[in-house]
Amino acid sequence: MSTEHKVDIAILGAGMAGASLIHLLSSARKQGLKIALIDRQPLTSEDWSADISQRPPSFDGRATALSYGTQQLFEKLNLWQNIQPAACAIEHIQVSDQGNFGQAHLHAAEQNSDALGYVIENAALGQGLLANIEQLDNVELFASAEAENVQMNAEGAALTFVDGRKLQTQLLVMADGGRSPLASQLGIQHSREAYGTHALVTQIECDQDHQHWAYERFSGDGPIAFLPLQKRCFAVVWTINDDEIDATKALGDDEFLQRLQQQIGMRLGKFIRVGERLSYPLALVQSKEQVRRSLVLLGNAAHSLHPVAGQGFNLALRDAAVLAEHLNRAFANCQNLGDLELLQAYESQQQTDQRNTIVASDALPKLFGSKNSVMTFVRDAGLLSLAAAPTARRLFARHAMGLGQKAAVL
Repeated sequence: MSTEHKVDIAILGAGMAGASLIHLLSSARKQGLKIALIDRQPLTSEDWSADISQRPPSFDGRATALSYGTQQLFEKLNLWQNIQPAACAIEHIQVSDQGNFGQAHLHAAEQNSDALGYVIENAALGQGLLANIEQLDNVELFASAEAENVQMNAEGAALTFVDGRKLQTQLLVMADGGRSPLASQLGIQHSREAYGTHALVTQIECDQDHQHWAYERFSGDGPIAFLPLQKRCFAVVWTINDDEIDATKALGDDEFLQRLQQQIGMRLGKFIRVGERLSYPLALVQSKEQVRRSLVLLGNAAHSLHPVAGQGFNLALRDAAVLAEHLNRAFANCQNLGDLELLQAYESQQQTDQRNTIVASDALPKLFGSKNSVMTFVRDAGLLSLAAAPTARRLFARHAMGLGQKAAVL
């Protein structure tokens, strides 16, 4: 590749946010927009080995909760047909506070919907998003490629790869996670508030069908989410204090299942099998800059949330949809895609959605993690209010479903 090779947009990182943006830019691509999709790992699922380290990082062994709004957007993009076979509908949600009286139930039927959301393993979601990606119009794949240097210039951004190749782009979208070395090169800083906890993620099998129930349980050890997968299986996200995570991961299967059963009781049935256990530290991470001229940070590169509310990817997808709305329109009008005012307009439009989602995701673990008697009363009273008030319950459910924001126009 010569130094003259150019594209309109380069997307660094082919995880869930970056791969989604490719599809969201469909209308501009059909008009000739040229995109480079870059990742250190193979970009076609046929090349993925059983070793999850050989996949794009976000397509690992974890599972993701897709809001109903996310499903609707995937349907609009003709992606849902690739994703649906591996997705499990959430038809009911129970939110409860261990050892206290607060409890609330949400039901899809109350929303006149088939589902409140869906759960899918990240690897399956990756296969759906990247299916036939090499056949899409005006998309160049840079698989197993590492960009080691970025220089901003009058034309946008110039990338240099480890193998010596060079790429010039009008707009660079960094969707390569919160530890991007290229973002560091550009002096982009992040604020980080550690929660002092880890998320332990695994899958369990029960002795009875889940009947499409999801459970959000707040316990003295931290919040636990049980998300339905196959008929008798749940994806589990368990928040555990930093000083206890290693010992908990090291428990034998029987002891681990026994301790987990104690957190939720027998409402899911008896736990009979547990899968591989992974863990990662929890923190609220926010980039201090999301846009510059010819540069946008997207997904975890822009903000990484506590998983308790399951809103991280759903927010990132809404960001990507609004960004694509601005870029599709700008390309049709022959506007420079790196124009700062254009990118600031995107940031301004998403500011309220980002702030509200981040505040809620940050407040929930703090509220339900507190052992203060006043806070216990407040949260349980809130759960009882949800249980007793259909209107409040519908509004809460609409927010959880990702329907509280104006949809992007693509």
